[in-house]
Amino acid sequence: MSRKMINILAVVMAVAVAAMVWVQLNTITKTAKLLQKNTSANVYKVLSDVSELLDIEEVKLFFQAEAQANLQDVKPTLGLNLYPSPKTDPSESLEKLGRSGELTVSYNHNTIKNPKGNLEIRESQLSLNIASMQSFYNRQTERQSQLLRYKDYVLVRSEMKITERVTPEFLREALESDLKDKGIPNAYKYCVKTTINGKLEKVQGDLDYNPGKGTTEYKTAIFYDQTSTKPNFLYLYFPDQHKEQLKAASEFVLPSLLLTVIIIGIFVFTLQIILRQKKLSQIKNDFINNMTHELKTPISTISLASQMLKDNSLVHSPSTIDHISGVIFDESKRLSSQVEKVLQMAVFNEGKLKLKFTEIDLNQILSMAAANFELRVTNSNGTLETDLSAANALISGDEIHITNVIFNLLDNAEKYSKDIPRIEISTENKGSWVIVQIKDYGIGISKENLIQIFERFYRIPTGNVHNVKGFGLGLSYVKRIVEEHHGKIKVESTVGKGSKFRLFFPVINS
Repeated sequence: MSRKMINILAVVMAVAVAAMVWVQLNTITKTAKLLQKNTSANVYKVLSDVSELLDIEEVKLFFQAEAQANLQDVKPTLGLNLYPSPKTDPSESLEKLGRSGELTVSYNHNTIKNPKGNLEIRESQLSLNIASMQSFYNRQTERQSQLLRYKDYVLVRSEMKITERVTPEFLREALESDLKDKGIPNAYKYCVKTTINGKLEKVQGDLDYNPGKGTTEYKTAIFYDQTSTKPNFLYLYFPDQHKEQLKAASEFVLPSLLLTVIIIGIFVFTLQIILRQKKLSQIKNDFINNMTHELKTPISTISLASQMLKDNSLVHSPSTIDHISGVIFDESKRLSSQVEKVLQMAVFNEGKLKLKFTEIDLNQILSMAAANFELRVTNSNGTLETDLSAANALISGDEIHITNVIFNLLDNAEKYSKDIPRIEISTENKGSWVIVQIKDYGIGISKENLIQIFERFYRIPTGNVHNVKGFGLGLSYVKRIVEEHHGKIKVESTVGKGSKFRLFFPVINS
């Protein structure tokens, strides 16, 4: 995949994730507003129900007072007094009305006439109709009388103090019951305010009633009467309103946030994998190019030496044959070593590496490696110093692979040195560890490259990819072997001043 395609894919994915986040935030905002609106509607319904309940209690008190005073026998004085008393004889009443000229009674024609027209009433139905009219009249007048008494009762009650009309216990019980029924179990604060000298004053409720800024305060009128000069209001608010709303919204918000985080994480992880694969592909391409170059050189040298042996025009003296055979041997050995490194990493990747652990002395291995390597360093006018001061350098390990680790680090120290190599080897004990340190004063490693030097195929950039021999497998091999020996490796480096590798191995009989 080209770099341009990766950039396009990253931009498209970023836009898609940003759009998804925007949609989620918009949904969360609307959900929160909807929850707030629904909560407010329920709270106002509670206040309305409580106000209605207070009115019902007032009506109950009125009927209780009616029953106690036996007011049902008291008749009103308003309205048309067609029948002065329920006990009045209907015939007698009709005769009085006839004498006054309001009705004309004719028994011969079975009708009752008035000045505006005739109303036909059969004689057999006369008493029954008059009795029905009397009963209806009594009911209507009684209802009107009771209504007037109730208005007088309300007027008297409205002049009373609100604290006398409703008790705190009843009001709190009504609020708690209705809030619970509406599914609003929040802790609340309430108070009742009434008009005193034209100003609303708190006269009942919670002493610490004090809604802060940003807190929604709900209110409703109680004992509402348009003629009242002292309106009363019931106030309510929730101290933990925002916390409860957040808790309620969390049922919708948290899953959305979790899915969003997961998707963003997958996006970032996918992008990292793509970039890593792109980088690994580039490293592998460099490895193949470098390996081709590294293998081609000894092959070309061997081929050239073989041609010289076959060329009959050349004098094949013993010294010439010895020189050519030495070149072929050295290049074959170099070629075999390079192929072996590639095969070793293949074995690592397949998990088939088998180590033969024995008791080995790191001081002895380092002394042998220093003796073999010193010739290479001195040929470049360099120096190789050793300070093997560890009193206990015995570890359990595979001697062949530990030796390869030491040679790999010494080889890197020599390859990445300046014109004149300078290498120091030392050992020391620290707790239950023996520490092997290999230090050089070469070109050093930058911080951005330091974290990648143990990756397979990675080679520190030095300008020309072929000016330093190798495949980029050495440090990856070193780290794997050290970890297989239950050890650890640390590196410190400064550009232009050199590098220091420290290997930690658990000692035997510490």
